[in-house]
Amino acid sequence: MLTKKDAVRTDEEIGNVLQSDHMASLWQMHGNRTIVVRNATSRTEQADGIATDVRGLTLTIRWADCQNFLILEPEKKIICLVHAGWRGMKAKALTSAFKTLKREWGIDPKNIWVGAGPSLCRNCAEFSNPKNELPDFSAFTKGNCIDLQVAADAELQTLGVRPERIDRSPDCTKCHRELYWTYRGGDREKVKEGWSNGLAVTLK
Repeated sequence: MLTKKDAVRTDEEIGNVLQSDHMASLWQMHGNRTIVVRNATSRTEQADGIATDVRGLTLTIRWADCQNFLILEPEKKIICLVHAGWRGMKAKALTSAFKTLKREWGIDPKNIWVGAGPSLCRNCAEFSNPKNELPDFSAFTKGNCIDLQVAADAELQTLGVRPERIDRSPDCTKCHRELYWTYRGGDREKVKEGWSNGLAVTLK
């Protein structure tokens, strides 16, 4: 995981930190498209999910408050990274990623492990009018806040992932602004300049 202390903005800088020159990254759109990659690529494809079965290829996604997921199928050796902010959650980015994994590799969700990195906690994911912005998330709404983390875990379990195979970081990006880039916690202009946290995984 790449955080504020790593001070990375470009794929070249990410590669230097990771000591990798064989990476694949996305032009992230806050949508629900997941692509399969087998070669290095640098932010040319518009998508928010990226998957591979190629050993030695490093997948990367970036975020500043949004949820971020590593999906692993250890037997078939498939990895997938998904970036899902509230717009991505609304668009069912996780469901779309699982459909891609099923179509490409016939993956059974019961065999999958999911890791979720730091993101906004339930008290920090505040909206001006959640009933209008995310009407389908009323079960996860309290006041003007939506527990997007619990909503994501519920979606994963509905897809068939076993609860004991979902592992989530306890950190909130806004609560720990000294550690993470956070759009809502004071780093808006820096994030607009391209500074972000990163999740990078290499299939071995």
